[in-house]
Amino acid sequence: MTHEAHKLEPIKRKRTFASNPAFYLIYLLFYFGPWLFKGPQTKDIIAVILAIAVFLPIYYVAFNKTTPKYISAIIAMQAIGFIVAPFNGMHGVFHIYASVQAGYQRPAKRAGIILLLLTLSYLALSYFYTSNWFEVVMVLFVGAVTGIGCMANAEELEHREYLERTSVLDKQRATLAERERIAADLHDLLGHTLTMVALKAEVADKFLDKDIGRARREIREIRNEARAALGDVRQAVSGMNTATIKTEVERAKIALQAAGIELDILGDLPNLDDQQDKTLGLAIREAVTNIVRHSKAKNAELSFVQSQEGIVISIKDNGVGGSCLLGAGLTGLKRRIENLEGRVDIDMHNGTHIKLFMRGRNS
Repeated sequence: MTHEAHKLEPIKRKRTFASNPAFYLIYLLFYFGPWLFKGPQTKDIIAVILAIAVFLPIYYVAFNKTTPKYISAIIAMQAIGFIVAPFNGMHGVFHIYASVQAGYQRPAKRAGIILLLLTLSYLALSYFYTSNWFEVVMVLFVGAVTGIGCMANAEELEHREYLERTSVLDKQRATLAERERIAADLHDLLGHTLTMVALKAEVADKFLDKDIGRARREIREIRNEARAALGDVRQAVSGMNTATIKTEVERAKIALQAAGIELDILGDLPNLDDQQDKTLGLAIREAVTNIVRHSKAKNAELSFVQSQEGIVISIKDNGVGGSCLLGAGLTGLKRRIENLEGRVDIDMHNGTHIKLFMRGRNS
């Protein structure tokens, strides 16, 4: 998989009304509750204006953030409540905001520890500044409940993001696999066809002055092969390539005959499911193309042996052989067969001998 395939685009979520940080600023109204029972003094008004002016940018920056770098924002929210505690107002609302933000910290253990520390520090402060213990208990209760609720919500958001990223990665892998499939199919299709076209063009050129009728036949076959290749390319791109063992055996006869190589076919064609039939057909095509291109052989043999264990297809020639260097075609051939729990053996000591083993999964 390429480096680009691992790069995931940031997940863009549609922001709902409830996920807008401005929505939750309504809870600041609780701060002014005590003013209904005791009117504020000038110093109380100035204190809350300054407190909210400092609180708002911190709140917007840290809203629902889960990384440790935003712990300082949680401490700042709690500190604002401590600073305005001597003034008239429900300063515990800032503790609630800090508890909410703490609940979004990841992992959950860190969130729990921060919530506990916030609770203890607020309780300690209340011991010195507050005589209204009903308010203290209510603030602690609301802070704990909302903080724990946010921990659960953060867990759900984290899991949802994981699923979304997994889905994106699966789509990217599927796209890459499809590209590789098309590339392999095009290599198999065009490599064989262009080799045959080149051979027939040479034959046509040879007979152009000697036997115009033969030259015309070769040119017509070039035209037919080109049209067939165009259809195959379209089918490969659409994922409906119709290569089969039967069609590839017929093509092998034509290609080897054009190259002046005599072909012997032994055994009966196997009856396999569509996937195996296509894969083995493409394997035969790649093997025949290599014989035509590289072997300098005079004879080739294609044999089919079936048993209860499966099918063995053998393609060999009496050419020059050589070292077994796997190019793109043979590498793709091995991968295709192995993906179907088959095996490919290649021997290049006396000519080239390719054996394709496929387990029985007859249709």
